[in-house]
Amino acid sequence: MPKGLLSTVVGNTPAARGLVVDTLVRSSPGAVVLAASIHCRDTGYPVVQRFVTGPGLPQSVSQPMSRVATGDPVVILRQDLLAIRRTVRPSHVVLALSDELDLLPFLVELWRPRSGASALGDCYVPAPVAAGLDPAAFLAELGWVHRAARLWDGTDHTSPLTPAEIAARRVEAAHGVLVTASPSPTDRRTDGVAALARHLNPSATLVHVAQPPQMTGELPQQFLRPVPDALEKWRARLVFDRVFRSHLDSEIGSRVGTS
Repeated sequence: MPKGLLSTVVGNTPAARGLVVDTLVRSSPGAVVLAASIHCRDTGYPVVQRFVTGPGLPQSVSQPMSRVATGDPVVILRQDLLAIRRTVRPSHVVLALSDELDLLPFLVELWRPRSGASALGDCYVPAPVAAGLDPAAFLAELGWVHRAARLWDGTDHTSPLTPAEIAARRVEAAHGVLVTASPSPTDRRTDGVAALARHLNPSATLVHVAQPPQMTGELPQQFLRPVPDALEKWRARLVFDRVFRSHLDSEIGSRVGTS
């Protein structure tokens, strides 16, 4: 039996994330949506809230997922996704994730095969990661450099990251970026944010989506096709990012030490 397609959706606001989910579901009728909110604490595992919706979902699957759980989000979400696939066998599942995750390392952990345990790759193939951007919120994020938060990276909390760093990482990890268009024809922020997203991730597919959601058209077909060798590419990008950041930190440290 063919494997299911698993899309991952993030967004810089709940509305932007929801708009991407709505657009995907419009383009893929019958898709099941698993939405997860990850609430990080100062220490220990995060609190995970999930909500699942879609055709053919029995209460035996949806009710346990509606409960709040404290634990490893990778383990919790993997179990949820495998339960959905084995019970309902949908051809397409959309995983909507909150903004308290460092997305790239989290996806590597989520898809990583484990000896003696079922892996997502046994049941799914990865679809492009889609990021929704609200232009006003994105520009505000880029200006916030004096406050920091720790995200969950799949195994532990990250070092403190500013909203600007979080915004950049979100775009860099995506295969496709959907920028919400302003209803005002004189508001040029959408074009400016699209240009910034293109600079951060030149290989991403950029799509302008209209509001309200019922006006949203269908996505380009590449959003509904598997990404070849996705896990290997995510791992390679993660290694590159870590080496680059380590080199940058060393360069900044040496300059500060000699100034």
